[in-house]
Amino acid sequence: MKRESQTAAGVVLFRNGGEQRRYLLMRSALTRRPIWEFPKGGVEPGETEAQAAVRELWEEAGIGESQISLFDGYREEERYVFTQGRGEERSLIVKKVVYFLAQTEEERVVISREAEEYRWATYDEAMRLIRFPGKRYVLEVAEALLGGVTGEGVNG
Repeated sequence: MKRESQTAAGVVLFRNGGEQRRYLLMRSALTRRPIWEFPKGGVEPGETEAQAAVRELWEEAGIGESQISLFDGYREEERYVFTQGRGEERSLIVKKVVYFLAQTEEERVVISREAEEYRWATYDEAMRLIRFPGKRYVLEVAEALLGGVTGEGVNG
């Protein structure tokens, strides 16, 4: 079996929705079983991880760089392994996803073909929807960092 390493980048995007902070989750159309996750995708040659994360947010959710503020001090990694292909073409994929935290005032999302649906979820809802521990940990760290922040701590 061949072994391949992949690097991807994503955004844990939040907005202050009424009384509770809400996080953007996308339900993937590319998996057999429903998987809720943050917008993410591969890092292209010549791109930084942060550039890739912002590009993927635009491609998957229609929210552009001018509509977000990246949060200083947040860079979390998720690592996992999976197999891809069949027979002699079967590969072991070792994947690293680097996440950045960002805030937006934008509520409107335009999903790509890669997603079945999206949801602005509260922290508790997101923790129920996200089934992989690595992704839940990424959200836990974001929520802990934001703690009492109401938007004033975001750097544009």
